[in-house]
Amino acid sequence: MPDYTNDARFKELQFLAGFEHKNTRWQKVRYPKDGGTFEDAKRKQMVLSLIFREMLNGPDILAEGTTGVTGAVLASELDRQFRGDRADLINALVSGREVELELGHLGRLRLFELQDQLKATRIREAFGILFDGRHAERDVAVAILNSRPESPLSLAYLDMNGLKAFNEDGDHSTGDAAIKAFFHVVEKAVSGVGDAYRKGGDEVMVIMPGTPLVEARRCMSGALMSLSKEEISVNGVRRKLSSACGLLAVVDPHAVAEAEIQGADRLQKEAKAASKNPERSRCSALKVQGEPVERFGL
Repeated sequence: MPDYTNDARFKELQFLAGFEHKNTRWQKVRYPKDGGTFEDAKRKQMVLSLIFREMLNGPDILAEGTTGVTGAVLASELDRQFRGDRADLINALVSGREVELELGHLGRLRLFELQDQLKATRIREAFGILFDGRHAERDVAVAILNSRPESPLSLAYLDMNGLKAFNEDGDHSTGDAAIKAFFHVVEKAVSGVGDAYRKGGDEVMVIMPGTPLVEARRCMSGALMSLSKEEISVNGVRRKLSSACGLLAVVDPHAVAEAEIQGADRLQKEAKAASKNPERSRCSALKVQGEPVERFGL
């Protein structure tokens, strides 16, 4: 799996998103003048690049007024002031002094541009229904950067029941038909709300940015109810599909993607344990963070 944490685009996105998390207008940074770690050097290079590209402390943010100056003189004065302010800022930064940075309009445009760039790298899984899971953790990390209490990220983890039995009682084409039907149901249910990724043979993760838990629950409940109506022929006998699903919400932009995915998977495993019927068949089950397990298709 690609290590997205070392992707320069993700690091820049993460840094720029930090300005939107803070309650203060300015952020203070300081990097060693000489030496320091390789990561220190890379971070300083990134910040210098953002300053030169006018995304931090850019021309939309001037330290002094220009009252009473007009026309060509005003243009010259603004240019002189901007160049002087930027030179002072860069000198302080490379000299190891603490500097204050502010995100400008161009920086905010870059923030959304980077999100679009990273999304554009996604590919589909082998069946062409869901997104391939290789970038799922990275995309969760990006979605977390935008999470807030008033705009949470909802994260679902699903595991289809009985894939082994579909393969053993039928054949691999039977198992593939079951997986495809499962994927189609999930993809249709989350369309317009979030994106679904194939995490394993029959495991799916759904990322729903800006989606309150109550809305995400309604979406995943709909998916499980639809799944209970799906049937696959196994040697001429119709067999229903079912799945276990864990669902949680993330409201902290500093949360760790891997930990949140593991949390959703743990909830899924609780649902899996509750999905077994007395006669050893399984129904669909949903475990929402902080709530009892709900069962479907009984």
